[in-house]
Amino acid sequence: MKIGIISDTHDYLPNIRKAVDIFNNKNVDIVVHCGDFVSLFVIKEFERLNARIVATYGNNDGERTKLKEWLKELNEENEIDDYLSFEADSLKFFVLHGTNNEILDAVIKSKNYDVVIYGHTHERLFKEIDNVLVINPGECCGYLSGIATIGILDTVSKKYEEFEL
Repeated sequence: MKIGIISDTHDYLPNIRKAVDIFNNKNVDIVVHCGDFVSLFVIKEFERLNARIVATYGNNDGERTKLKEWLKELNEENEIDDYLSFEADSLKFFVLHGTNNEILDAVIKSKNYDVVIYGHTHERLFKEIDNVLVINPGECCGYLSGIATIGILDTVSKKYEEFEL
């Protein structure tokens, strides 16, 4: 299974469009969005996405109720919450935005999950910590680092591919 990973879109529509194109071209099954969509109109950019979305709220996502409604209108299987977990190809995933380092560290140290995915820092990370794969796709918007990135994880090979937008 291929899992697309994106975070911190911060309303930057051109890069969201590029990300959706890459996810569709690479035939991802699920897209994990680690939060900070920011404005509701961003959701319309995901209409063309050929995968379900599993997302977390970011610290800049203010209109949570509408955000959840609009995501569900795109696909009833879409999910969004403060944090969530799911399984794919017998791997246990945990997703959060990552505003609290203590919680992030505790989840990783618990070893209850095979893969922990987060955003918020706008800094790319792909690292194995005590047999837990930890991924931060960086920022889709490219505002802070100047480098806009997303990623795709193959759950069978555990290969992670990064894409610069």
